[in-house]
Amino acid sequence: MRSTTIAIIAALATASLALAAGSHLITQRSIGKGKLGQSRAAYKAAYGKPKPLESLEGGLTRLRYQSGTIEVYFKTGTNSGRYIVSTGKAYKTAKGVGPCAKASAVKKAYPKVVKVPLAGGEYAYRLGTKLWFEIESAKVAAVALGATKQTAWIASNSPACGS
Repeated sequence: MRSTTIAIIAALATASLALAAGSHLITQRSIGKGKLGQSRAAYKAAYGKPKPLESLEGGLTRLRYQSGTIEVYFKTGTNSGRYIVSTGKAYKTAKGVGPCAKASAVKKAYPKVVKVPLAGGEYAYRLGTKLWFEIESAKVAAVALGATKQTAWIASNSPACGS
C-alpha cells in the first residue's frame, strides 16, 4: 500500500511539472500558450491581463504581459498577433534554450540554425522560418516568433533578458 501511494505521488508530481513546463514551452509555432495570429482575447487567456496598449512607430501596437516578459505586437487596427517576444527566463525550448541562455547553447542545441546579421554588429539565430533568438553580449536577449527579419529587429528593441 505504501509503495503504491509513493508511486501515485511521484506520478502526480511528474505530471504537474510537465504541465507547468508546457505553459512556458517555446516551439516554432508558440511561446507558452500564445500562437501567432491569435486575437487579443486569446493572448489574455494565454498570458493574463496585459498592460495598456501602446502605439508604436511603423504602424504597430504592443501589449505587454507578465510584467513585460511577454510582448505581443499587432498591426495598428487589427486584432491578430503579428509578433510575440519573450524575455522571461522561464520560457524555454524543449532543448532548454531560452532568454538568458548562452548564445553558444543555441548553436549546440540547434546546429542548423541560420545566423542573421542585424545592425550594429548584433545578430540573431533563426530556427525554421518563424523562431528567432536575438543575441546580445553572447547571450540570448530575447526569443521571438514572426515570419520576417523584422521579428529580430523588434526583439532587439525589447528589454533584454535580465534587464
